[in-house]
This record gives sequence, C-alpha cells and structure tokens, in this order.
Amino acid sequence: MRKQSGCLVRRGGWWLLRYRMRVMEGGKLRTVNRAHKLCAVDAQHKTRASVREMAADFLRPFNDRSSEQQPTSRLGEFVEKVYLPYVRDHKRPSTYRGYADMWDDHLSARCGDWWLRDARTADIQRLLDQVAREDGLNKTTLKHIKHLLSGIYRFAMQQGLFERANPVTAAAIPDAPGAAETHAYSLEQVTQMVAALPEPAATIVLTAAFTGLRRGEIRGMRWENLESGEPLAFYRVSQSIWHGIATEPKTAKSKAPVPIIGALAKRLEEHRARSGSPRSGPMFTNTVGKSLDLNDLYKRIIKPIFQAAHIEWHGWHAFRRGLATNLHRLGVDDKTIQAILRHCNVAVTQNVYIKTVSADSVAAMQQLEKVISFSDRSQAQA
Repeated sequence: MRKQSGCLVRRGGWWLLRYRMRVMEGGKLRTVNRAHKLCAVDAQHKTRASVREMAADFLRPFNDRSSEQQPTSRLGEFVEKVYLPYVRDHKRPSTYRGYADMWDDHLSARCGDWWLRDARTADIQRLLDQVAREDGLNKTTLKHIKHLLSGIYRFAMQQGLFERANPVTAAAIPDAPGAAETHAYSLEQVTQMVAALPEPAATIVLTAAFTGLRRGEIRGMRWENLESGEPLAFYRVSQSIWHGIATEPKTAKSKAPVPIIGALAKRLEEHRARSGSPRSGPMFTNTVGKSLDLNDLYKRIIKPIFQAAHIEWHGWHAFRRGLATNLHRLGVDDKTIQAILRHCNVAVTQNVYIKTVSADSVAAMQQLEKVISFSDRSQAQA
C-alpha cells in the first residue's frame, strides 16, 4: 500500500475519514476500505482544512514505513485461528482448555469484533470492568482473564500484527465485591472427611490435604516415584494427567520432591498392600487399572457420602489452599510454604534459598504431623 491522505466527508454532523487498510480475514490478507469518525462538525471544524491535521495523525501509523506492511485482523479471528491453535500445540492441554473457555465465556462476544491494532488501555479497562460487573467473577478469575488478554497481545506483537506497547499491562484488576471467596479446608474438615470416606477415597483425600499436589498430579502418581527416607518419605512428581492426557508437571519447580508425613506414608503403604503390593505403575487406579479420575471419584463416591453427612465440598484445589493455610496457622514462614507447594515465584524461590528451604520444608511437615491424628482403618476395607 502506498501512503494515503484519505478522503474527508461530512455525514450526519460528523467528519468521516475514509481510508484503506490491510486486514487478515478468513486467513487471507487483503486491502479493504474503512471509515473513521474524526470529530463533530462545529465552529472549529467547519472545513476539510480544519480537520486535515487530525486525519494525518490518524493515518500516520498506516503511512509509517515501519508499519506499512503490517496487516491487522479482528481480535476474534486472531484469537481463534492463530493464538488458540498456538496454545493448543505448545502449552499444556489444561492451559488450552482454560484459555478457550475464558475466551468463549467472557470475551468473545464483547471484544471479538475489535480491530486488533486499535485496542488501547482504556478499552481493555472498560472490558475488564464490564466482565467484573456482569459476570460476577472473583478477583482471581479476573486476573486470569487479564493474563489471557496480555498473552494475546504479546503474541500479536511477536507476529508483527501489533506495533505498540501491550495495552493490557497498565489495566487494573477490578474489584469483585459480590464474588464468592475461594475456600481452604481446615484440619478439622479434613479429619471429618477422612472419617466418613471408604478406601481408597480416604487416602486420596489425605494425599491431597497433606502433599499440596494438584489434582492432575495426584492422578499421575506412580509407585516407583515414592521414596522412603528419614525423617520423612518423599514423592517425586514426574507427570500430571488431565482428561486422560499425561503431561509434564506445570512448571520446572513442580518437579521438586514433595515431603510425605508419616501418617500419610502409613496410609499409602496400607493402600499398596490392598492393591496387591505393586512396585510400579499408577498409585490410584480405576476398575481397568488406569489412573483414577478424581472428578469421577467425587461424583460416584465422595459426593453422596458428603451430602448425607452434611460435609461441605469446595473442590480438590481447596486441599492445596488448605495445606498453605494450615501451615501458616502453625507459624511456618511464607517462604517455606511456597517451597512445599512448589510455586514459581522469583521473590522466594531464588537458587540461593533452595537448600535452606528444603530443610525447612521437612521441619514444617513434621510440625504439621504432630497436630494431626487419624484413626487406623481396616486393612480389608475396600
């Protein structure tokens, strides 16, 4: 495209600028005609000459050589045909599913028709405010949506489709006063759950409550990764299973060994004995010997028992939050809790702290073990 000055016309009391732009539509690059509303016709803007400078400012990005060859596209087309396929091919399946659901549920109808290159921070802020106001999401979910939008524009910049600073960066996370708070199970709640459940559900709940492993990591647990030791045993995370798909753990830090307190180690050995004393293979299996789906376990076994016993359920991740909360109640410092949960955070996981944190993690889990007490269960319990 050559440099253009556009065509100025008056329509309905407004000055309109007609211009050409290159777009990507249907996966193909083409030149289209567009119109932009410059300003209202008033005492200061009566003639074409009075708005010519305004038109030149608007057209400057199109005429600048650095962006002369840069096409643009609708945001929705870019996300659905370029960004999400990239995420599907390069990220974890759960990440792709989460991004696709957030886009479909909260963003597509609101910003899918935006031109990718036109977005400003003010537009992103209005979008986030609208989502918070209309969808009743908690602040954590709003942070995830902002992260998704930022990733979309960062990837567009990498593909040469967006030449300005990321418009999402400076947007603020809106308050979400009406949203439900996330939950963390207390030690008392865990004790109540374990007392009500049969095996292996009780041992799985204990594993979730006292390792901080994510749901997919529990489903991916294997006997050969459980190591005995003094004063604590350890489990080495090697995989996560999401919807039947085995993947690497969420981050490199997630592969760190997880301390196993004595009470849980005993329950795991009892579970091993009931399972035929395997030395390798999936730790928790279904009827055909495959890794057990924890959501299916909840629907078939846990849910009806908890409903009958009036025990509240807040999802599997509440065990992970609960471990952090319970350790905090015992006075364990935040840096050590961060290490036990294997979070990636530059403030507390710098390499210089790894050895110290590892020793503190063992001490913290021993401290936790001192305050828990679970009755022995029958070896023959199914």
